[in-house]
Amino acid sequence: MKHILIGTAGHVDHGKTALIRALTGIETDRLKEEKSRGITIDLGFAHMALPGGEKASIVDVPGHEKFIKNMLAGAGGIDLVLLVIAADDGVMPQTREHLGILHLLQAKEGIIVLTKCDLVDEEWQGLICEDIAALVADTFLQDAPIVHVSSHTGQGIDQLKACISNKIEQTAARNIAVPFRIPVDRVFSSEGFGTVITGTLIEGTLRQGDGVTVYPDGLPARVRNLQVHGGQVETAYAGQRVAVNLSGLRREDILRGHVLAPEESIASTRMLDVKLSHIKDSPWEIKSGSRLHFHYGTHSTLCKVALIGADKLLPGHTLYAQLRFSEEVAVKAGDSFVVRFYSPIETVGGGVVLNTAPKKHRRGRASETIKALEALEKGDTGTQIAQAIADLGGIALLEDLRKRFGMDVSAWEQEIDVLKAKNLVTTIGAYAMEANHRENLGVKMVGLLKSFHQENPLHLGIRKEELRSRILPGYKPAFFDEFLSAFDGQVEARDGRVALCGFEISYTKEQMQVRDAIISRLKQSGYTPPSIDELLAVNKKIAAKVLDAMLAEGAVISTEPGIIFDAEAMLQAKASLKRLASQGDGTITLAQFRDEVQTSRKFALSLLDYLDRVGFTRKVGDSRVLL
Repeated sequence: MKHILIGTAGHVDHGKTALIRALTGIETDRLKEEKSRGITIDLGFAHMALPGGEKASIVDVPGHEKFIKNMLAGAGGIDLVLLVIAADDGVMPQTREHLGILHLLQAKEGIIVLTKCDLVDEEWQGLICEDIAALVADTFLQDAPIVHVSSHTGQGIDQLKACISNKIEQTAARNIAVPFRIPVDRVFSSEGFGTVITGTLIEGTLRQGDGVTVYPDGLPARVRNLQVHGGQVETAYAGQRVAVNLSGLRREDILRGHVLAPEESIASTRMLDVKLSHIKDSPWEIKSGSRLHFHYGTHSTLCKVALIGADKLLPGHTLYAQLRFSEEVAVKAGDSFVVRFYSPIETVGGGVVLNTAPKKHRRGRASETIKALEALEKGDTGTQIAQAIADLGGIALLEDLRKRFGMDVSAWEQEIDVLKAKNLVTTIGAYAMEANHRENLGVKMVGLLKSFHQENPLHLGIRKEELRSRILPGYKPAFFDEFLSAFDGQVEARDGRVALCGFEISYTKEQMQVRDAIISRLKQSGYTPPSIDELLAVNKKIAAKVLDAMLAEGAVISTEPGIIFDAEAMLQAKASLKRLASQGDGTITLAQFRDEVQTSRKFALSLLDYLDRVGFTRKVGDSRVLL
């Protein structure tokens, strides 16, 4: 079933509210001041029955120039526009401004409604229609039908209803297979229920009992009750006007402009990369550094604009720009927005959000930035994801990216799988990495290891922490371990060092002589090894480096600082323990082991403590058992 939001637009006192009343029987002016002044001040809401039995939601926006901010709060979610123009007045300033706003918000479908036709003759109506045709040329309404009506006499109302039904059939349905999102346009407390918000469900599906988060503040709540068109429902769909009774929030916790969406589905931000268009008939220039009023959804805030590749944006032109805010905003890539001049407050442009997590751009790299933003603007979702990863330095947390693109888990995983199949992206743990970036880092790592091995032939490899600081500074050791595992077959990590696969410590002839002398001395000593100073005495100039290399390759083993055994002696010690365990009840005392290997208590204890640490034995009371 298709759910459509119809919205009015047009100059003040052109009969928008009266038209809605004629179509639906519902009075949308609800405020006392609206009734006394006879003009719409804030958003009004209604619904109308369609021939198929469905109900279309309707939002009535104020037409007075003083209330453009309220008009903008209601215009963002409209599927079908009713541009209302009074036959006795014709095209007026807010007619033009509203049309411009709807164009900036990428409205697609609409009907032009010529109201108050009972007040003028057909010839005059014909002249007004000529003005209208000139107004809507080259806009989304250039081929829209013009329906002549009188809300007072009922003239043309049935024809308009039929036209609306026809247009709804042509209007694309909203996406209900993504996380829900509701820009809040009204908040109140209801006796016996608590906090209630109203808004248009612009995408996704919302169910009674769902958990929600209020953005950008991140406040959690739950849907206690859900209403559509005044009736209780269990499920609401994109395109419907909804009233949501929230548990867990006070009335003062939420305001117009906040956004309801699932937890962690939106990444709030203080910077946006956008494509910014300046309306052609504006008397103002937008300069880099200008302050603007930024309108998105039902919210407005101030921003500073940094133009990319230019110092100013002239009327009728379009540029890429970065908008910077003093507070967080909750938007998604692809959202439309409107900007108004800081002072005087007049609509000057708008555009579409391209990147919700940008870095500050450098002026000297404008051409690179523009190329990246062009890819975001013109590419499909997969291309945009790949570009977003590149913009973030080639590595990004998968969950942060998913929030940025506002996708559910299933659709997100499909996009990532496609990118992996195309060899554009690879995943490493919780991160996504641009494939080229991974390859470049791999080449850099292999080069560093080759150089290290050439300069340090007696080292088993570079220390892992040192390599991480040179390859992936700022990332946690756990992620670096996962990164290394992606290069199995090229590099290997052991004992806290990383080396190229197949690398072996290489000794010079003189170093090999020292190595052999150390091994010979240890073998002669058995289980009463000489001190370190005695071992190094064979050739003080190079013995320390040789001994470090022997420890790294496992030719000798240090059971504790200052005590070193030959590796063969360690194997024999393990065999002795197995033999002792088999001769009795499976336990071995320190005295038994000491006597078996014919050494002192000091060296026997050092051997046993080491074997406990490596998991060969376990101490139980005063004895050991094999593991």
